[in-house]
Amino acid sequence: MKTIALYLSLLVSSFVYAGHHEDGEVSKNIATAKAGYDAFNSGDMEAWRAVQAENAIWTIQVGLPYTGTYIGPAAVEAGIFAPIGKMWPEFHVDPIGFYESGDTVFVHVHMTAEGLDTQSIHMIKIKDGKYVAFQPFDDSAAMLEAAKP
Repeated sequence: MKTIALYLSLLVSSFVYAGHHEDGEVSKNIATAKAGYDAFNSGDMEAWRAVQAENAIWTIQVGLPYTGTYIGPAAVEAGIFAPIGKMWPEFHVDPIGFYESGDTVFVHVHMTAEGLDTQSIHMIKIKDGKYVAFQPFDDSAAMLEAAKP
């Protein structure tokens, strides 16, 4: 019983403290995460690069053609963004919600493109106002089904 009580208290405390802010207040980490999405969606790659650490590690799950680990903004642009632009014309990522736990921000997103309409969770680790790690948990089956050859 003590194990269950301890587990429940830890579970409840994580919900109480993770991302807790006053009404209308946004943490620095969430502001940084949002700035990355805003820049990407507007096509402002200079602004997107400004919130990426020089050695940011982006890890793409198994199942997508660009699966792997990419280090640094240039590698992400060439290895991830370039194929995305070709595979999914009009690709857009709309954040639905931002959830913070320590230095990690989880972003619930709605992704759309020609033939694509799906949701995902992205995990971003932020340090000193920069993305230092990014990992999406995308619906690779839906994405591949909608991909253009």
